[in-house]
Amino acid sequence: MSSLKEKKQKLRKEYRRRRDRFVEQLDGASRNLSFRRPPSPLARLFKPQQTVAFYRSIGSEAPTERLVEYLTETGVKIAFPRVTDNGAMEFRLVTGPELLECGFRNIPEPDESCPLVDPDLIIAPLVAFDRSLRRLGQGGGYYDRSFAQYPDVPRIGLAWSVQEAGEIPAEPHDLPLQMIVTECEIIE
Repeated sequence: MSSLKEKKQKLRKEYRRRRDRFVEQLDGASRNLSFRRPPSPLARLFKPQQTVAFYRSIGSEAPTERLVEYLTETGVKIAFPRVTDNGAMEFRLVTGPELLECGFRNIPEPDESCPLVDPDLIIAPLVAFDRSLRRLGQGGGYYDRSFAQYPDVPRIGLAWSVQEAGEIPAEPHDLPLQMIVTECEIIE
């Protein structure tokens, strides 16, 4: 195993621990208010009838449920990722949470009846980030491959402020985000 891969694994472990500890200390009201409405710089990117690819937050990830509800009310179409049998990630339009089923790694994802779509914007989860807008994901490369498939589609990360690292090691396939939104600030 290369030292870069080892460093990334070590960072993932550390920043998952930090994120978990931070979220455990939040009271329910504070957690529910975070990421409820998009801040102005992000809100300007959303347009009615546009398709935005979201992730379904699990565990201590930055929550997406309230933001998805809000954007749906404003006419934005919501898609979620689905990992295919060949290991690729595709985006499928979802009109309600009842269309999500337990999928890859027990993550809720759209069932096969949901239409395939090309997103106009991708909201991505992350384990850690830095000020250069580099993102450390779970390690499977699914979002990196999707970013490469849609190079002109804006890439936005949602994270808790405690997930900020000094520097995220990057490989050639690691594409940076255009914006990271935390509960405290927007990094562009």
